[in-house]
Order: sequence, then C-alpha cells, then structure tokens
Amino acid sequence: MSDQTTQFAGLKAMHNSAVLLSEGGQPVVLMPGFGFTAGGQAQTMDLLLVPFAHSGYVTRLFFAQQIPGRGANWKDYRIVERNWWAPSWNHVPATLQWTKMLLAHLRAVE
Repeated sequence: MSDQTTQFAGLKAMHNSAVLLSEGGQPVVLMPGFGFTAGGQAQTMDLLLVPFAHSGYVTRLFFAQQIPGRGANWKDYRIVERNWWAPSWNHVPATLQWTKMLLAHLRAVE
C-alpha cells in the first residue's frame, strides 16, 4: 500500500464519507458533513484537507464557510471546482499523519 493510500485510510476510518481527490496532480481529501467543535459550538460542514504546500502555507484545511468569531484573516479560494474558506493558520507540517494534520488544523477554530 502506498503512503498516500495508508494516509487516506486513516482519514476514512475517522470519517467514512471521506473522498480522495486530486488538485494539480496532488492528493486532497474531501470530508463531506464533517462534525467538529468550534468555539464550544457543534459544527457540521464539508472540509477539504490539502496535505501539501498551498497558497504560502505548509498544509491547509479549507472549510465550506467561514466560522464567525473563530480563526483569523479568512480568505476564499477555488479548489477542486468549488469555493472554500480558510483562516490564516500555518506551520502544520506535511510530515504529520493526515489524521493528526486534520486535528492540528482544527485547532485554528477551537
């Protein structure tokens, strides 16, 4: 099994609806209807994990919408033919397991 396959399997075990896609020849993971907590409030929305350098950041997590009062400097992006939002949150290493990378990015909106 390739490293990418192993990494994706971890996310798939965490969120059964996860889908492995490609952006510019690189793997990205769509997690439709992902549940998480932001500012003490339950959230459910589509997330997109980009486990490689993107837009000046080491790795990125994109959200279907902004979360008011959480994160900083939200910007919009167009990835895999869809609009996404991301807060300014850097230095989540590409060397992390993708499950740990996802959790590290979610700290931006805790």
